[in-house]
Amino acid sequence: MKKLLNYTLKGLFAVLPIIILLWILKIVYNFIAQIVDSIFSITQGSLIFTIIICVLMFVFFVALGVVVERNKEAIFLKMLDIIIGKIPLVSSIYATIKEIINLFSAKNSSNYLGVAWIKIGEHKVMGFITKELEDSYFVFVPTTPNPTSGFLLNVKKDEIEKSDLSVANGFKKLISLGIK
Repeated sequence: MKKLLNYTLKGLFAVLPIIILLWILKIVYNFIAQIVDSIFSITQGSLIFTIIICVLMFVFFVALGVVVERNKEAIFLKMLDIIIGKIPLVSSIYATIKEIINLFSAKNSSNYLGVAWIKIGEHKVMGFITKELEDSYFVFVPTTPNPTSGFLLNVKKDEIEKSDLSVANGFKKLISLGIK
């Protein structure tokens, strides 16, 4: 009987962090849903209120963009990163999404040195050059269609065929399974 109780408690404690995370996410979702519902209930049937809300949102995002542009280390963004970084599972998803967004924006033009083709066996795989060393490159070879995982390879410079694709076009090709 003790073993059965012990296994039950271990099983409960194994899934408890996930249950708590889902509970917290539900609370946050409900809070945001109430705010959005309040905004749209005010604007429902009123074109003037809808326009005012849209203009205020536009002004907010412009002001936020100015703050971020002038102060690259904006304190509230750093604090948000720290808070989200403390939440298990959510932090890794957030970091991946942030990295992908930074990849497509002009923020990290120095982080990715280009798209390259690497020969593995008789096949070529597409990768993204992330760092140049004296005689080699670090190349991230993502999986398709989900580029959030992959392999980091250290490849000699003479074994890489550089592509003229931009990083954004390389990711489009990767995510679309080569169709685009």
